[in-house]
Amino acid sequence: MLIEFILKQDKLRLQQCAAQFQQQQQLRYAYLWLTGQRCKQFISSAPGLTLSFSAGMLMTWRHTSTVKTLRKVGAVRWLRYLI
Repeated sequence: MLIEFILKQDKLRLQQCAAQFQQQQQLRYAYLWLTGQRCKQFISSAPGLTLSFSAGMLMTWRHTSTVKTLRKVGAVRWLRYLI
């Protein structure tokens, strides 16, 4: 009798946890979809295209000394910001 009662409680908890997990998964998928849509919208906008073009140009110039110097300066600024 006691064992059946405990088993029923455990089954109920398991069902509740499973339902909660399903809701969290649905929210996670909806959030990821929304984030993807926002990224696509940003990339197709003027600032996004400018940023994408600039990043592409920097990738082609990544071995030049000017870009290396700029990266080092940026890294130093980030380190100062973190410390």
